[in-house]
Amino acid sequence: MKIAFAVHDYRRIEGHSRYVVELATRFAKDHEVHVFANEIAVEGDFRIHFHRVPAWRPNALASILSFAGSATLSVRGKFDIIHNQGLCGLRGNVFTAHICNRAWHRALRKAIGDLTFREWLSGTTLSALEHLFYRYAGNCHVVAVSHRVADDIRMLYRCKAPISIIYHGVDLRTFTPARENPIRNTVRDECNLDVEEMAFLFVGDMRKGGRQCIHALSRLAAGRLLFVSRTSDAAYRSLACQLGVGERVQFLGTTGQVQKYYAAADALLLPTPYDSFGMVVTEAMASALPVIVSREAGAAELIEHGENGLVLEDFTDPEELAEKMRLLIDDRNLALRLGNAARRTAEHYSWDAVAEQTMQLYRLVSDTREGRNADPVYSQGSSKIVADD
Repeated sequence: MKIAFAVHDYRRIEGHSRYVVELATRFAKDHEVHVFANEIAVEGDFRIHFHRVPAWRPNALASILSFAGSATLSVRGKFDIIHNQGLCGLRGNVFTAHICNRAWHRALRKAIGDLTFREWLSGTTLSALEHLFYRYAGNCHVVAVSHRVADDIRMLYRCKAPISIIYHGVDLRTFTPARENPIRNTVRDECNLDVEEMAFLFVGDMRKGGRQCIHALSRLAAGRLLFVSRTSDAAYRSLACQLGVGERVQFLGTTGQVQKYYAAADALLLPTPYDSFGMVVTEAMASALPVIVSREAGAAELIEHGENGLVLEDFTDPEELAEKMRLLIDDRNLALRLGNAARRTAEHYSWDAVAEQTMQLYRLVSDTREGRNADPVYSQGSSKIVADD
């Protein structure tokens, strides 16, 4: 099979970039794989054919719009499958919905109030473009990374294309049980963590619950909070100091080795107002960490409250978050039990499993296009394809 991927950047960090790397490297073993991207970090697999797509990237909106236009023109030739990541191009027969921008910006307004002009402009523009695309995308197949995002694009964009639910995968070799990781004590020492001190980890965009985490910590007499984020931390440092927990909060910036902070941590927090999936949740679960995640995250669909994690009903309530953090601090056996169960859950969502299901979808799309009968595709998220109702 001849497969083309269109993605802004090809590198093993960040959501949809990592998604393509994981699929492309697996498919290249048996198929001809082409990747069309603006930035390309080649990892030594010369079986993949790379094509640089020009794009103007002074900000996120310009990057998305310029890349989509260039990729639409650049992806030339006869391919059995053209797999786009959201609005990475208009030529394609499989599109993965990694986000619903209308749902994200509605949640952001609810969580933080007024948006900046740039946030408003980006959200309005991308929502309009996604609406146009999904509303009239009748001749392609959509992969949704959770039921949450599938429901969002159906309800908010009136998407009529067939949708398969295939959750994101997790690298089970990179993310290993934290307490068995040989670097755990070294990294904890680097972070000045005491042996028995409970370290709560937050990874990602600070708008996904950073303030709630700090407010929750201020309600606890113990515990430390570690932030790994590219978001500017000035306002959050100020908040931590105002609430009297400045010495118990660490801002670690961004890193290419986030797995070392999972190894050092005791639990993950994600009280987000919205996340189409949330790879940080499954990374933490694979690291055998108990997770406290809001129901607004797609990855919460993998969690049975009290069995393999804890689910927040109200992401805006720091007291609820604090109660669940306190529960883990006071009952270390519970934290251990939840973490072990989380690891067992994560083992069902390897990238090999995602690749297998995605290839099954490719064959369905190819057979349907050629007019051949095709068996239904089964997904991790549901028993079969979710077609338009």
